[in-house]
Amino acid sequence: MTEIIAPITASPSLEEIRTRLCRVRQSMEQAGLEYYAVAHTDNVYYLTNFSYIPFERPFFLIITLDGPLVMVLPGLELSHAEDRVIPEVTYKTYYEFPAPSGQGFVDALQEVIPANARVGIESSLSIGIKDMLPGNLSVADLVDEARVVKSDYEIGRIAYACQVCDEGLKKVLELSKPGALELTLYSETVRQMMGKVILEAPGLNLLVSKFVSAVWPKILSAQPHSVPGLFDTLEAGGPQVTILAAQTDGYSAELERTFFIGHVPEEAIAPFKAMEEARNLAYELVKPGVRAEDIDRAVLQVLRDAGYGDHILHRTGHGFGITGHEPPWIALGSDAVLKKNMVISIEPGIYIKGLGGFRHSDTVLVTENGCQALTNGPETLEKLVFPV
Repeated sequence: MTEIIAPITASPSLEEIRTRLCRVRQSMEQAGLEYYAVAHTDNVYYLTNFSYIPFERPFFLIITLDGPLVMVLPGLELSHAEDRVIPEVTYKTYYEFPAPSGQGFVDALQEVIPANARVGIESSLSIGIKDMLPGNLSVADLVDEARVVKSDYEIGRIAYACQVCDEGLKKVLELSKPGALELTLYSETVRQMMGKVILEAPGLNLLVSKFVSAVWPKILSAQPHSVPGLFDTLEAGGPQVTILAAQTDGYSAELERTFFIGHVPEEAIAPFKAMEEARNLAYELVKPGVRAEDIDRAVLQVLRDAGYGDHILHRTGHGFGITGHEPPWIALGSDAVLKKNMVISIEPGIYIKGLGGFRHSDTVLVTENGCQALTNGPETLEKLVFPV
């Protein structure tokens, strides 16, 4: 029996945040680090619940093995941080960027991190800033690693983002008729999704909330990363490919479907069925202990065996969490081994120039013995043909 995942809209508890920090500190100890400098906005949000736009002014969350957290930030953001940060933090402000000698972010960091300390930094940190940091530096993406396996709380947050995508899919399919304008599809569906979240998520933070809805009409559906024009229109037939993506107050999901309006062209049936077969195999293979690249290899082989080897453009899937694209990568070359409570997409695709694209995508939870889709939409060809 499929477990029902209860959606969560509330901010994380202090205990949730402390558990995350504990994992990072354990990794610091294993790596022999005395300090860890978190600068990536997603990672600061993960550890504090504070989201912001840094512009040119750097922010740092400094973690020690057993001392207080220190947040180094521009003074104009202090009150904003105090309103949002959940754990106890000591604030160290600097004046501006650039700043007079003695009043910049480097000066503030030098007061927090000793010159000879062993300091971990993220690989995403820019070279320019890296060269200014105090301490003996080593790259270690400890927070990124901590984020890969989700807590029960995070799964509840992602489950809610999935509900938002489900609602968006219903709306966009309702609106998808010949002559339907992309502008209408986007605006009406995003309004539906955003309206749900505004009413249901207390303290919604729009800095970590995004909503996307679009339909790639047949003429563009073989170009999965193209962008439909706002005044493009849908035509009968297909394939049409729709994407619904939501980041709801900090947690993300996506839901995609290939569908047809009025009728299914004869030449579209075989690639749709091949995509369906590859997707079904992915669901069978996803479980704890399985290597991500082994899943991708087997799933892509289904498409090759069906004669579509020249029409594969991407991997089987990717991870979800705070963002809509993060580890683990379900891809050849990935070193990830799946674990319970990872959340991934399953989305093998076929793209044939002149005919169109064939891809479903769901947000999927790795469970104790297999996997479970958290998004919900029609899947079979018979259920994805809609009247003119």
